[in-house]
Amino acid sequence: MKKFVFLLSVIIASASASAQKITKENLPPSVAAAFKAKFSIAEKTTWEMDYDKYEAEFTVGKGEFSATFDKEGKWLETETYLKPSDLPKAIKEKLSKKYGELSGYKIEEAVKAETEKETTYEVDIKRGEIFYELTFDEKGQLLREEKKSDTKKD
Repeated sequence: MKKFVFLLSVIIASASASAQKITKENLPPSVAAAFKAKFSIAEKTTWEMDYDKYEAEFTVGKGEFSATFDKEGKWLETETYLKPSDLPKAIKEKLSKKYGELSGYKIEEAVKAETEKETTYEVDIKRGEIFYELTFDEKGQLLREEKKSDTKKD
């Protein structure tokens, strides 16, 4: 099991190493135009290229966002970083029931992810060394629960 965990960590490190920062001048014109059309009031924009996708991290007012485009400039996804208190009521209720304060879980990160087809909410929670990535639909239905780490030694 330790070998599997090691290999998995190498794969994850390799995947994250594939993203590289790029300048606005190195963007394909189609990507730059699509970003400007969709997020004309974006501020403090930085760009990364991950394989064949372009990701912009930016702010609008006090909000933090990221948006992903393909190489032709087609918008793929926007992520809005949320305070836990900004999550929809149905999701907060589900979190409270299953992972409430009594069990010691804390929300580490909350993101609203929008695509052409759907809007989901991704919530990372943690208690000690136990970490879960949860995905909810807009109605608060838990779509995915992925345990990322554990305190057990294999």
